[in-house]
Amino acid sequence: MSRSPSSSNSEDLSLQNQTLFWNEWNSTIRENRWLDTVSARRGQMAIGLLQSLKLTRPEILEVGCGTGWLSQELAKFGTVTANDLATEVVERVQKRLPDIRFLAGDFMAVQLPSEHFDVVVCVETLSSIVDQSAFIRRCHEVLKPGGGLILTTPNRIVFERRTDVMPRGHGQVRKWPTPGQVKRLLMANQFRIRHLSSIVPEGHVGFLRIVNSYKLNGLLAFVFPQERLDAIKERLGLGQTIVVLAEKD
Repeated sequence: MSRSPSSSNSEDLSLQNQTLFWNEWNSTIRENRWLDTVSARRGQMAIGLLQSLKLTRPEILEVGCGTGWLSQELAKFGTVTANDLATEVVERVQKRLPDIRFLAGDFMAVQLPSEHFDVVVCVETLSSIVDQSAFIRRCHEVLKPGGGLILTTPNRIVFERRTDVMPRGHGQVRKWPTPGQVKRLLMANQFRIRHLSSIVPEGHVGFLRIVNSYKLNGLLAFVFPQERLDAIKERLGLGQTIVVLAEKD
């Protein structure tokens, strides 16, 4: 899977360095820790959108599968093919989950049949793509007509206004989009938006310092329950994760 640049240092963003980064990140973060609550929420949203399609045993492609934590859940609904750039991690997860077909390597280069999959799932992958438009076109290519694309991605509006984001690692690339950019990207590449939302409000820099201030939210709690307040922020696109279901035209 190609990952997107956030630096002009082309060597730092080579496919080899990206592979090294994601092998190390998955082995130290995902393989050795419990799934964090925000990641679990993203997975739940992806599963919910998949269920909303009401498909019978669909062919599912997961791009950016990492350790296969979501692949395992997706396999309860259909036949899963899963891909990631982290070759060493994919080799280990294939042994652990032999009933799922895992493909290691760059999504833009791995051999996949055209118009074969009913659904493509990309959880937190888009923001790491070198050429996001080419990536979406590739998703379009492998989907059947009318097929669904489910993706989540960090929301630039929020992530640029957080103080707790880890520094970019060597070989890691970041290209956080806004909800509007995601919408335009999909529409420009022959997808129809069926659902676009955000989840998990976050951020305490700039205008989000006011929006998420404890004092303001404490006062509003007398009028709105916290869940209601969070839901309003999510509808306004102020959640840290953008969630989309799109349909191939």
